[in-house]
Amino acid sequence: MSSQPCPECGRKLKPNAKFCSYCGVSLNTRQKGGATVQPQQAGEAPSMKIESVEEVEAMPPSVETALIMRGKLERLRSQRAALDEEQETIKVKQLVGELSEKEATAQSEKLQTRLDPILKETEDLEKKATTPLEQLQQKKHVQEGRLQRLEELRKSGEVDDAIYQRLSSEYGTKLAEFNQQLESEISQANKWLSNLEDNKQQLEFDKETLQVRARIDEVSKRDVNKRLKTIDSELNKLTSIIAGLRATLGTAASPPRASVKKSVRSKKKSGKTPPSNCPHCSSKITPGNKWCYSCGRLLQG
Repeated sequence: MSSQPCPECGRKLKPNAKFCSYCGVSLNTRQKGGATVQPQQAGEAPSMKIESVEEVEAMPPSVETALIMRGKLERLRSQRAALDEEQETIKVKQLVGELSEKEATAQSEKLQTRLDPILKETEDLEKKATTPLEQLQQKKHVQEGRLQRLEELRKSGEVDDAIYQRLSSEYGTKLAEFNQQLESEISQANKWLSNLEDNKQQLEFDKETLQVRARIDEVSKRDVNKRLKTIDSELNKLTSIIAGLRATLGTAASPPRASVKKSVRSKKKSGKTPPSNCPHCSSKITPGNKWCYSCGRLLQG
């Protein structure tokens, strides 16, 4: 079996990958004609049989709303990056003489009219699209900052040893609590992500089935369009939640910049990092991968 490129980021993947190990997107492993259909009663639409997943706690509405906003924010950021790139291209074209100053100005102003509403909406969402997981991560960083400043005061002799010991123990205990809560929240979020991917896959299969029913005149076009509209609305909602959840998990799992630099240096000294196994499904993971290619879970550590 030949390897396949990721439909989202274009990176080359393992032949048996179910998820991209670089961006985490589902590769929709369903094969045409190979889906198992459950028995149904007359007139009942068949559905694809999806393996039973672990029963997980329902996502609170407040979290769902925050994730939808987070997913929309990520899409706006991608649109902004694309428009910024177009602006840079116009500048280069002017510098090499492909565009006159007048033409470049006109094109830049046209792009700016598309960029301005995106910038405003992005700014508004950045104030609102903070998920509980990110709020917990912020609390953790605040506590780490307090510990760091306390340590600096101790080294400079500006704090009494007894006070240092008391506050260090207090802040350390709180930090441990935040780390434990964060680990639990990330685990819960990964379960939500797995279920959401399954639900999205089911809806996509139902949509394809409905389209085939319409082509063989089993269902009227009017009924098909009505049901397709409902499915597409739910798919759009799921896509936003999944995008927001992936972005949130990526943010929560990212270490501080200093830690990243230190990690890079240590890798250069020690040479090639040995392969490891996914903590969720035990599949072998290539060093540097952020998502498991088999189960789609975010890799920790």
